[in-house]
Amino acid sequence: MPNRIASEPSPAHHTETADQTSSPSQSPEQKALQPLLTTRVTPGQCWVQAVIYPLPKKEPLSIVVQDSATTFEVSPPQLAKTQKEVIIREGGTTYRIEPPVYKAVTEKILVKPEIRRTITIPPVYETQTETVVIEAERTILERCRLPGVNRLLEGAVQPLCARTIPAKTKQVERRVLVKPATTKVEVIPAEYKEVTRWVLDKPARAVPVQIEPAIRKIPVLTIAKPEEIEEKAIPPKVIELVKTLYEGEPQVALRQALCNNDLTPELVKSLQVKLKTAGYDPGPIDGKLGIATSRAMIAYQRDHGLAAGALTLETLEHFQIPLPKTQSR
Repeated sequence: MPNRIASEPSPAHHTETADQTSSPSQSPEQKALQPLLTTRVTPGQCWVQAVIYPLPKKEPLSIVVQDSATTFEVSPPQLAKTQKEVIIREGGTTYRIEPPVYKAVTEKILVKPEIRRTITIPPVYETQTETVVIEAERTILERCRLPGVNRLLEGAVQPLCARTIPAKTKQVERRVLVKPATTKVEVIPAEYKEVTRWVLDKPARAVPVQIEPAIRKIPVLTIAKPEEIEEKAIPPKVIELVKTLYEGEPQVALRQALCNNDLTPELVKSLQVKLKTAGYDPGPIDGKLGIATSRAMIAYQRDHGLAAGALTLETLEHFQIPLPKTQSR
């Protein structure tokens, strides 16, 4: 973890830094350290100088190791022995008369129609007890004792502690509609009477009778399958590789980091869960910032354009992990 910075630089120090940055005779190493010299810090903060690595970008790369080609396969025609039908006497049509056919049909005659009657069913209510908030929960500040505060040494200091006053509720009874009013229809079925009568089922008709022609079969040779030329395309052989490109150049940056006193097991567990979800193995989720967790964090920082090498506030904000109350941006 980075060391805690003892105090903020004096105004004179900042004036000297401004003169140095405006000097045209600075070396490249001095220019690279300018962010470190001009960044203002306050007591209680921790900082680290780290490297922002170029972002890796992976692209698929296809390489043709053998070009495409075309081949031809020729299949000769195939002959087959078969028989050909020859008509030696043509056929014809004659007719046969069929008489009509009747059938008995039983019909139902409506003698009394269906009657529908609507019946009303009243609604059903249920008494329920409901809790209603009549005064919302609020927070007040009260005088209290805090460690490290001595009013004998500093009379203007007034320690205050926040206390929550719970909400006030009241029980109210009300009638809730369980089942609304409905209606149902009562049906009195219709009455029918059966009547039998004879109806024409099939009228008389002239049925055609086909006289088949006389046929003789003779053996012949036919082409069962003609010559076929099949063109086959041989596709190219391609191997798939992955090419890694890097966007930008490495940069040296100054980032505010998490101090030792602010590192808690709960915060480390949140970081380990975020890394594991992103596909980086932090080891066991144990709330300890060990070698495996640090290695996974640095790999993630390098792959996502973050300052790599320490647990910075930039990394916590990137993962949307709440910052400790003692740290501020």
